[in-house]
This record gives sequence, structure tokens and C-alpha cells, in this order.
Amino acid sequence: MKLSDFIIEYLVASGSTHVFGMSGGAAVHLFDSISRSPAMGLTCVAHEQSASMAADAFSRLSGKVGVCVVTSGPGATNLLTGVCCSYYDSVPTLLLTGQVATYRLRGDRPVRQVGFQETDVLAIFSSVTKHASQLKAPGSIRQMLDDALSVALEGRPGPVVLDIPDDLERAEVEPFAKSARTAPTRHPSLTGKLDALFELLERAKQPVMILGGGLTTPDVITDARPLLSKLALPILQTWAGLDVVPDDWPLRYGTFGVYASRLGNMIVQNADVILCLGTRLSQNLTGGLLDKFAPNAHIAMVDVDRGEMDKFDGTGLDISTRIETRLDRFLLAAEPFAEGFNRPDIKFWIEKIERWQRILPDDCPSAPADDAGYVDAVHFVRELSAHLSKDELILADTGGTLTWTCNNIRLQSGQRLLSAWNFTPMGYALPASLGAHAAQPNRPLTCIIGDGGLQLCLGELATILRCGVPLKIILFNNHCHGIQKQTLDTWLDGNYVGVDSASGLGLSPFAEVAKAMGYRVVTISRMSAIVAGLAEVYSHAGPVFCNVEVNPDQKLWPYLKFGHTLEHQYPVLEPRTAAALLQEPSHMLVK
Repeated sequence: MKLSDFIIEYLVASGSTHVFGMSGGAAVHLFDSISRSPAMGLTCVAHEQSASMAADAFSRLSGKVGVCVVTSGPGATNLLTGVCCSYYDSVPTLLLTGQVATYRLRGDRPVRQVGFQETDVLAIFSSVTKHASQLKAPGSIRQMLDDALSVALEGRPGPVVLDIPDDLERAEVEPFAKSARTAPTRHPSLTGKLDALFELLERAKQPVMILGGGLTTPDVITDARPLLSKLALPILQTWAGLDVVPDDWPLRYGTFGVYASRLGNMIVQNADVILCLGTRLSQNLTGGLLDKFAPNAHIAMVDVDRGEMDKFDGTGLDISTRIETRLDRFLLAAEPFAEGFNRPDIKFWIEKIERWQRILPDDCPSAPADDAGYVDAVHFVRELSAHLSKDELILADTGGTLTWTCNNIRLQSGQRLLSAWNFTPMGYALPASLGAHAAQPNRPLTCIIGDGGLQLCLGELATILRCGVPLKIILFNNHCHGIQKQTLDTWLDGNYVGVDSASGLGLSPFAEVAKAMGYRVVTISRMSAIVAGLAEVYSHAGPVFCNVEVNPDQKLWPYLKFGHTLEHQYPVLEPRTAAALLQEPSHMLVK
């Protein structure tokens, strides 16, 4: 059989059901084989970057390896941003890149290029993939695929690249045949470490659990919730872990970090024990002063990547308990310990948290006048929550869009919120919506994206229509790069360069473009129109483009300025409020 047919049959047998890509000369045989496989779906995108982002979202929601196919040279290099999303968020994807024929490869010759569009894909991708290799002989294809999928899924998941020369794609190989599965790997016992961890939790006076995106890659939400219920300890969430438990989960107190809630930051800074599940404690969570993060806490972290725990050595932030294992294995091993867990008396700690909750400001801006020509993003997101289906898939882009969404959306138990959390490029959410729909085609789908992000992936508006995706696109249209404007206000006295039309940035008339393409367009530019506008958007069965005019000067409050600790965000609290936070009720004082 033809080698490209072998590849597709192998992927189908391995559980793959969908491919994302863009055709090109060095990949025509792969696309030919995809088209002849009734078991393999295909989404053709407008830009190769979108293929890797769609494959990323497909993997997050399906639990399968996301696959994309592109041609050589620029086709391969255009994948890079989406591959970085998968690498930094630990998402298993397989990138099949066509390459020039073997006899046109440069090899060791002292030239830059021999074959047309020849590019050293392995060198470019090696630092942002778990594995990158080039097929050298047709007979090696099975071993190459075995190795690639194994590496993508084992340990900390991530992307792999296979570079396949054009002449080998069409070579003849032995027909595909299923092989026996290898025996599962045995893992070291966690009993001793779990004994110590649960003893630590039982002695805690002011504990908190931090839930992060590692609980979703792979998705172990269903396994995690029973453990969290049995422990019944206060919970904080990173943005990436926001859908692990719903908004109304008992003792859930929201987010924390540089652009997150004041309450969450007060909790983490006053905790005596912190259990980190699925978070690597990035700088967006800890702030820049690592030695001042959670200064009185014993921090326990569970992570399959030892380096993520060891990286803090010598920084002043001490990970006192380090459990090196995947979270699925941790949750399974922790079950019997949770059954016998003696929950500590944390009544005063809960009282303290809830007192802070009453004292701290909401940081919700005042609603603009109805004739201002724009709405407030915070009010909008809070209202949007009420219009989403109970099983909505929500794709959020980066910048102010992500901040307003994560700090204000009220997620229900069956909803999911996805973004490229660690690489966080503009223009992820729309192509990721293609992958989300392919993974779970019967679920309602909303994409929340800013005008800067949409400008980068505008061509995929046509793909959404071509594929019949009933996507609701919420465009936060502030006619600028808002988060950059705030950065320039903070550090460079508001010297704007390339952040709005006056300083050199060009943005499309998005509502007009969407209408010309055939979208139903709803524009919301008045506070009084939010409820009716959203009702119109979500009453329509097909794709809808909702243009939300947002205050171009809206800030991201609260935020942490470098050089300050998490509990000292801007805007600065009024002296009376700051003093009240430090006061302890008399019944809570140690006698």
C-alpha cells in the first residue's frame, strides 16, 4: 500500500478521527489518503497556524492526539505558534509536515537550500516539541509513528513533529496490520508521600488548594471533584483551571494572581498550607517577588515534570513537598487517603476569608452612560454568563478579553473554558473553535475574542461558515490593543506606539466584513441593549457575529505592578479598607 495510506490507517486504528490542515505540493499524497478514508474527518483552514491551534483544541476536548497536515517550507513554519501553545500547555498533538524529496534534501552540503521550499523543520521545532524526526526510509514508518504517539502521550504530554519527504509519502510499504499493545508501565508507590501530605493537611490552620490547567490536560475533572468534595478545603483557581469546579462550588473563592481577584491574593498570602494541583505557579500567579509569595505557607506541589518544582530552588520560594507523578495517578492513589481524611478545624479561617470578602471592593467599573457609544466589559461578561447553555464550550482569546472573561464569568458544572493559557497568542480562540466543534460537534460553542486577535485570524471566519459551525462569536471591539495601552500608561507615560489608529495600528471594520461574508451580525453599543442583544445572539441556531463596542480606555482592574506583593494591587485600597483587612475580630485573637 502507499505509505501515506499506511499513515492514515495507522492513525485511525490509534483512535484519531480528525485532521486539520492546508494542502500543498509536498503533502498532496497525505491529503489524498485522508480523502479516501471514511473514518477520518478533515477541516481545511485558511492559514496553517490555525491548523495547529485547531488540533490543540481538538485534543483538549476529545482526549485524543490532535493531528494536522501541512506542506513543506512556509506550510510547516506557519504551524509554529500553535505548536508552542500545545507545548507550553502540555497538549498532545501530531504535526505531519511534507518535505522535499529525499534526493533534493540539502544534507551536509554547505548551502542554505537545495529543494524548492526546503526548510530544516527539525531544527526549527526541536525546542518546542517533545520529539521531532524525519522519515529516512519507508520501512521505518511504523516505528516512527509508534514512537511519536508514545512520546506525545507519556509523562507530560506535548506535540511531536514528523517530517515526511514527498517521494517517501508515495512509496510502497507492507499493508497496515494492528499490533499487540505493550504492557502498561509500572510506577513507583506514592504511599509514603501521600501519608505525609495528608498529615500536613490535617494539621493545617489556614489551608488552600490551588487548581490549575494540568487537571484538564489530560482531563481528569471528573476524577478530581470527588476528592475535592471529601477534603472540603478552600479552593482557588488559576485561569486555566477555572472550569475544574463551577462558580457555586462550596468554599471556592475564585482566582488569584497579577490580574486576578484581591480576595484570592489575600487568601494565598495568608495561607499556612497550599496544595497545588495542576499548576506550575507561573509568574502571572506569584508576581515578580518570589520570596514574598505565600511567605508563611508550606507549599506542596503535584507535577509529573520535576523541573517545574525544582525551578524555584534558590529563589526564596520553597516547594517543601514535591510529588512527582501525573495527576491521574495521584488522584487514584489519593482515594483511600481521602476516605479517612480528618478535616482540620478551619472555622476561624473561613470566617476570616468571608470577612475579607465583605470588606474588599468588587472592582467593577461604573456603568458608562447609555449614550457613550460603548459598554463596560465587566458588566457584559457577567450578563453573558446568564445566556450560555449549561454545557457551553467557551473559547477565550488573550489580553483584556481573557482578563475580563476569567475574572467575571460564572461557570456552571458542565461548561468548559479553553484558551492557550501559557503561550497566550492573539488569534487562538477562533481557529480553536474549529477544533472544539470537531471534537464535540453537538455542544453549543462561544468564541470570545478581541479586535486585535481577530485581525490575526480573520480568514477563519470563512472557514467557520464553510464548515457549518454554529459558533457565537463575541467580539470585544475597543478599536485598540487595550492591554498594551495600559502597559504604556504604567511604564512609559502613555506614549502610545502601534496600539490604536492614532499611533499606527490598522484594524478592519469587523462587523461590515462579517456581514459581507454572510454572518448574522448583532452590534451592542449601549448598556441598556446588552440583555436584548445577547438574547438575539443566542436565539439563532446558526453562526452569529456579535460586535460588542467596548470602552477604548477601559482598564484591567485590579492589577499588580512589578515590585509589589500580591496583596498590594492597584488601584491602591482606601486607607480605611486596608486597615479593616488587618483587624481581627476579638473571638479570633489568640489568647
